[in-house]
Amino acid sequence: MIYIINEHDFLADLQEFLNDQEAIMLDINESNDYLVNDKHQADYFIKLAKQKDLEMEEIKQFVEAERVRQNALLDQYLEEQLKIIENQKKFYTDALESYIHRELDGSNKRSIKLPHGTLALKKQQPHYTYKDEDLIKWAEELHPDLVKTTIPEPKVSIDKKKLKEQGTIMDGLLYIDGVEVPGVEIEIRDDAFSIK
Repeated sequence: MIYIINEHDFLADLQEFLNDQEAIMLDINESNDYLVNDKHQADYFIKLAKQKDLEMEEIKQFVEAERVRQNALLDQYLEEQLKIIENQKKFYTDALESYIHRELDGSNKRSIKLPHGTLALKKQQPHYTYKDEDLIKWAEELHPDLVKTTIPEPKVSIDKKKLKEQGTIMDGLLYIDGVEVPGVEIEIRDDAFSIK
């Protein structure tokens, strides 16, 4: 038969044995009027008090480690459960988005009101991506009215609001007066679907 000795329990038992033997040697007895009657007994009690500090620190560390471990498990559980529910919700919203596109195809309407909420489509502005160096060089040569310079530190930039007003979008590119504007890419975005 194999016996497994827990090192912590063994050390705790050994420390308790040594403390009990030392208390006997120092004649520490709870029936005495005073528990501490000399320097040796006082030193013994200091040692016991410090051992309790170590025990408390050990318990704090154990509990904190357990709290961290439990929190990690709870975070993992939460993430898994939310992912399942989010996937279920996505299934419903995808079905509703498909429905509203079919239902409003060819119509000027942008929403469908129902007893539990409203399905809506909202136009989104195109998303512009700029390569400032190319755009500034082009504007300085052909459209200086689009170039802005800031003060006190001179910084050259493009008046992007004016650029959009003057430009025409074709095939994801921007044109002014029939000439392609370099350094600008445009993403035409689908209508945004929402449930209110």
